[in-house]
Amino acid sequence: MSEKLPAQADGSPASLVADALTIDGRPANRMILLGDPKWVKGIIHRLHSLGIAEFGSWSKLTRTRNPGELISILKRSRGQDRA
Repeated sequence: MSEKLPAQADGSPASLVADALTIDGRPANRMILLGDPKWVKGIIHRLHSLGIAEFGSWSKLTRTRNPGELISILKRSRGQDRA
């Protein structure tokens, strides 16, 4: 994963959340991590080690307006629900 900003026009956290609402026009489940970079990275690694979410399923780590804060979003189609 990279801490570089995405190549989106605005790259704002709000646009990341808006993009996460659907996958190809269908409703999607999503998990949003927002906070200290070490915490966000740690949770992503922990969820991977528990078999809940692969590293590659998360959006790129993106800075927010708040200094020292990152956001990352996990997005899955509803057909991939787990019990």
